[in-house]
Amino acid sequence: MLAELASALHEKNPDIETLTRSIAGNNEALKLIIDGLTFSVDTYRYNCNTLIVQLARTTPKAVFPFWDDLVRLLQSSNTYHRCSALNVIPHLIPVDGGAAFDGVFDRYFSRLDDESVIPPCYVARNCHTIVSHRPEWSQQIVERLLRIEETHHEAGRKDLIKADIIEALDRLFDAVDNKSEILVFVEKQLECSSPKTRKAAAAFLQRHR
Repeated sequence: MLAELASALHEKNPDIETLTRSIAGNNEALKLIIDGLTFSVDTYRYNCNTLIVQLARTTPKAVFPFWDDLVRLLQSSNTYHRCSALNVIPHLIPVDGGAAFDGVFDRYFSRLDDESVIPPCYVARNCHTIVSHRPEWSQQIVERLLRIEETHHEAGRKDLIKADIIEALDRLFDAVDNKSEILVFVEKQLECSSPKTRKAAAAFLQRHR
């Protein structure tokens, strides 16, 4: 079974749904997928990432035993490895009610100040998933997002990241108290250098102002 799985992961378009159903609950297969998140072959690594995210969404209890492996990836020197962890970990929150995530909360959101521009975008994109499981974290998550200006990223890169931040703020807006602070932040992005961010800001303000 493991040989067949490894072969399928080398394919450009494997049937992810079928693979998900076939390996859920098989710890050896899951370990192969987790190890594949750091594999050197792009296609194989990409398929492992897609598969583990799908498994985390549908059967988080099966993936949770590999929590420590995923947390270690948050500190990886490889951007793709960090992104894999960022995309999987939020889906595991329901397994223990968020106790494990609470222990890595700061580490997770520190990726907003990542050396690369990609992880901050993934942090923002996963905020809604985190809050869907732990609504009481909404306020402090929004506060982290609004502090993007304090990160080391150069201005142009911050403007790119802000498109995803605005999307996250849009989904969290009704759940938080500091709406005026959010509106001020978004209004400023009408003049930013990124066309995508300017468009997101205009759409946000049309809905919420």
